[in-house]
Amino acid sequence: MHRLFIAIATVALALCLATGGVAAQAQNASNETTAAAGDDYQEVIDEDTRITNWQYSPGQFLITIQADASTSISLTEAGSFDEGTSQFNYGERELEEGENVIRFSVTDRQGAAVAIATRQSLQNGGGAIVSTGAVERNPMSNFGGESGLLSGIAITVAMAGLGALYVVRSEDSGVSVAS
Repeated sequence: MHRLFIAIATVALALCLATGGVAAQAQNASNETTAAAGDDYQEVIDEDTRITNWQYSPGQFLITIQADASTSISLTEAGSFDEGTSQFNYGERELEEGENVIRFSVTDRQGAAVAIATRQSLQNGGGAIVSTGAVERNPMSNFGGESGLLSGIAITVAMAGLGALYVVRSEDSGVSVAS
């Protein structure tokens, strides 16, 4: 009986360790978004300036802008903010005629975005936005996700059952009711 208990405890421990490895693999997934250009451009900033491609890595946008003439652009962080007051990043860049690649840092939130404008687009009352959309975090990701939760419940129930089985088997006269 003692050997059986040790064997089952070893299997339960192995299951715990295997589940941790799967949870670690799931957390190493990158949060990188790349947009592929369907046309020559994705979004018009003004009649002379267009966004042709963009890429997001946590905390940073890499934006490719095509300009027909030299101009300056302003970039501002436009992601989802929490309620209350907060800070945001702002920058101005000079564009040369042709293709320009811009790096812009943003605060890593559950939905990052950058608003881009030129003088001409502001005079027309607009600009362009590059956004990752709202990114929902799994609230159980710190605990191995749903699989970690379910395997934890299964291991807990199995160990409770084994403990009860051990107590029942180890009693010589069976379980007696206290009076």
